[in-house]
Amino acid sequence: MTKLNERSLSFRVVCWNVHGCVGSDRRFDPERIARTLLRLAPDVALLQEVGDARGRHPPIDQARALADALGMEVTLGVTIPRGHGYGNVTLTRLRHRAVATYDLSVRGREPRVCLCLELCEGVLAANVHLGLGRREREVQLGILLDDVGPLLARDAPRALLVGGDFNDWPPGAVTRTLERLFVDAARAASERPPKTFPARRPLLRLDRLYVAGLAVRACTVDGSASARAASDHLPLIAELSCARGTEVA
Repeated sequence: MTKLNERSLSFRVVCWNVHGCVGSDRRFDPERIARTLLRLAPDVALLQEVGDARGRHPPIDQARALADALGMEVTLGVTIPRGHGYGNVTLTRLRHRAVATYDLSVRGREPRVCLCLELCEGVLAANVHLGLGRREREVQLGILLDDVGPLLARDAPRALLVGGDFNDWPPGAVTRTLERLFVDAARAASERPPKTFPARRPLLRLDRLYVAGLAVRACTVDGSASARAASDHLPLIAELSCARGTEVA
């Protein structure tokens, strides 16, 4: 949870591909996702695959339902405009303003976006979900760096967190480039970063959080039975801090 002192702001971030609120047991259960998030108590949640892309489930507004359950503000970056919208969702209890949604789509592949918010008037939070193809991800990386990178050249925001489902397995140009430019939060916290996919028996580290201008106090994965059942990915949780520049809501 958010902590303030005279010099710093500490906050908790959760990155999680929630798989349209369909669990590893193939059961549609948005309340199960909400309960897990409530237990993790994030200040910022970077969620991917929120919504019903194929129209298979009850037509609820998943983004709004999760936000209401957690008492957080919601911003949706739509990739597929079906029903209430499907795509990336950022939930936050910090003061924030929308920056932009960047189209990372590659022709012939599933639409993708990078959803950016400015938190606390000084931290840029980028919520991403990259594609399944190696070349596709390389193109998306180029768009990400060309479009989002210049935001860091401004006086504010002064810090960056970029998290989500990078799908970069085996690790390729995306992983090498981002690890060179930024700090991999899980590697900063542990010599053996935890894996996130598949949830029942994690073998791959698809979900990551990269930071710049932020200190990593902790970074782990929730491997509880409830988290393993709620989605096909496990949630990644990081405790971050930065020099205090502004108040939070």
